[in-house]
Amino acid sequence: MLSYKLELLSLIIVMLLIVTIVQFIKLYQYKKMAFKDFNSELPNSHALHKFVRRSNKKKMSILYIDLDNFKRINDRFGHFVGDQVVYQLGNRMMTFKKSRQGFFRIGGDEFIFMTDYISKEDTVMLAEALLHLIAKPISIENDDDTIYVSGSIGISSGILKHNDNLLFKQADQALYRSKKLPNNKVLYFDE
Repeated sequence: MLSYKLELLSLIIVMLLIVTIVQFIKLYQYKKMAFKDFNSELPNSHALHKFVRRSNKKKMSILYIDLDNFKRINDRFGHFVGDQVVYQLGNRMMTFKKSRQGFFRIGGDEFIFMTDYISKEDTVMLAEALLHLIAKPISIENDDDTIYVSGSIGISSGILKHNDNLLFKQADQALYRSKKLPNNKVLYFDE
């Protein structure tokens, strides 16, 4: 009788341990999902805010990236192909970034690339390298079509602490002005 009770107690302990481990794994997966974009699996705006909080005392450059005429890709090939294009471009840019940089998808065809501040000229060169990476042809799975994409980038720089909203707004304004120029343009925010 005592061995039966010990076996039952052991079984209950093992079951509780399994339930606890499963709950821990689910919690970890949910936390991970909260910081990833569903379609592209890229870090999302929540991950961006976390990155900004960790970097708030540093001088950073913000590169606000927007793909040019992306609606045409969705209209011509469909949203499924558009998602594949975003996924492939995002993976290219993730391999481009260094450990102290951040890359985030913040919506549709818009991305943020953040890096420790380097000179204005070097930041523009970095942005041009990103545009070159974006411009490489994209092959779509199970399709003979090759898709070409271009982008525009607006840049701002400064210390993030208490200025992050202003710096994002400046990068967005520079991007807006760059979109009025021919494709594949980089524009630094100037007051």
